[in-house]
Amino acid sequence: MDRRSFLALTGTMPFLGFENFINELSSFTSLDKSKNISLRKDPNKIIDLHRSLKYKLISTKGSPMTDGFKVPHLADGMGAFNVNGDVVLVRNHELIPRDGMLNGAFDDPSSQIKDLGSRHYDPIAIGGTTTIVLDRKTKRVKKEFLSLSGTRNNCAGGITPWNTWLSCEEDIDKKNSWRKSHGYVFEVDPAKPDLSTPVPLKALGRFMHEAVAFDKYGNAYLTEDRSEGLIYKFVPRNKGSLIEGDLFALKVENIEDSRNWNQDLMKTKNIYQASWIKVDDVDPEEDTMRFDLAAKGATPFARPEGITSDQASIYVTCTSGGKLNKGQIFKLNFLSQQKTTIELWLESEKDDQINMPDNVTIAPWGDLIVCEDNSKINRLWGFNQTGGSYLIAENSYTGSEFAGVCFSPLDNTMYVNLQYNGMTLAIDGNWKKLRR
Repeated sequence: MDRRSFLALTGTMPFLGFENFINELSSFTSLDKSKNISLRKDPNKIIDLHRSLKYKLISTKGSPMTDGFKVPHLADGMGAFNVNGDVVLVRNHELIPRDGMLNGAFDDPSSQIKDLGSRHYDPIAIGGTTTIVLDRKTKRVKKEFLSLSGTRNNCAGGITPWNTWLSCEEDIDKKNSWRKSHGYVFEVDPAKPDLSTPVPLKALGRFMHEAVAFDKYGNAYLTEDRSEGLIYKFVPRNKGSLIEGDLFALKVENIEDSRNWNQDLMKTKNIYQASWIKVDDVDPEEDTMRFDLAAKGATPFARPEGITSDQASIYVTCTSGGKLNKGQIFKLNFLSQQKTTIELWLESEKDDQINMPDNVTIAPWGDLIVCEDNSKINRLWGFNQTGGSYLIAENSYTGSEFAGVCFSPLDNTMYVNLQYNGMTLAIDGNWKKLRR
């Protein structure tokens, strides 16, 4: 089915005003913990969705963008912004050359990349970000364009306190293999109407970056997607800038290993003291940072990926943690600028609980919204603060993971990517019904 026909089929979704939405949410009852939630089968075989919700396809891989390039493949992490009353999405593309140069934004890569000059970071890399400007009411795409180019394997990221997007390279290749070294974080301004000049934020470290979130003090927390990955904290020297500062790695006191693969060293809901180990070399030549820090006492985690903040706490998904490798969710609590505690908030013991959690965000009503990334059926879950869960959506058609889940700052619309489908969706409806 072509895009125009599909949009006509899905139609324009109803949207509530944000204030009215929040008022309605205040009356929510407790969650249905039975998990026997019936999803509506999708005649278009894209996603099955809770009966109270609708989706609208807003962007597809390969479609022409307004800047003359095309929508790249493998959309991953994403952030939503309010820019002059429009909803603006900044979307990562987790691309490397072996995915095929033509899966990037260019029909003629060698010529078009050369024309971009310094606005394309590495001539032989095709990752980056695209920006989508949407009409807040109709969700019609007003503008869609390449906003970061020439980076590698842009996985997830996060929104800064000053409302820019941080795009993270899940990569650690060195300059001798490429024209430039990779493994950095790049900043993208959602208000900029065209391509940004890429500047690596080297103070945030060179490692297999996944995602970023901020606490109420303005410190950034970063995840490292490795089976022995670490959780990092960056303390900026100057407010509103990530150019300079100090980088630290998390140590859980009296816990050598958080992964619980062989034994339950960390118990769910127990509170553990945490401390931070300073990173001396933030831009190492070799991929050794996590091992050097582990030798100093930093605690390994099982593929720490998604990270999100409600200001008081930071939540981290660890995709392959637990004795069944089905995933863990950790919660960091900030008692002060200096004092941090951590708890194993959830550890999955069966498929219908969660199976390999990845990207995560906090909904306007305070629940965690979690994407799955596994080799079976991938789902989109909601969790309340006591761990009760509800099923939002399921992809049993293509095996594609959900990625980049985020909410509009202007209304109750959820945006999410189907990575391997190369689709970006808007989801809306009666969220109150879903949570009953």
